[in-house]
Amino acid sequence: MLEHYGALRCFHDGEVFFRQGARGEEMYVVRSGKVAIYATDNGVDTTLAVLGQHDFFGEMSLLTGEPRSASARAQGEVEASVIDRETFNRIVSEPLVHDMLVRMSQRIRDVDRELEKLSSSEVIRREHISHIIEQRQWFA
Repeated sequence: MLEHYGALRCFHDGEVFFRQGARGEEMYVVRSGKVAIYATDNGVDTTLAVLGQHDFFGEMSLLTGEPRSASARAQGEVEASVIDRETFNRIVSEPLVHDMLVRMSQRIRDVDRELEKLSSSEVIRREHISHIIEQRQWFA
């Protein structure tokens, strides 16, 4: 249903919808094909999700005004509806609905940030354990 609000656009394999850190001016609804949502940290891409028909993405930046928290790239040929900010605001114009969506988006971003911290801690922990094992082997 949401896909009927936007303009149809075709994306080719590997084409980027938007990049992490960019300002969000539109959201997307997948009509056909698959879209990879990925985050880049220290030059390493990590796939967070692969979306398919009827899935939507890019809405959080429209709600919160914050930069994109991840990037999106077509996996194969993709048809998607592109919903601009003005159209999106019309769809969620009911103040209560808008406020609820903003709060939910903020909560998701907060959880994402906490997961990033845990992920970083895990890398440090693994490096520390590896270092301890190397020292132990040196003394063996």
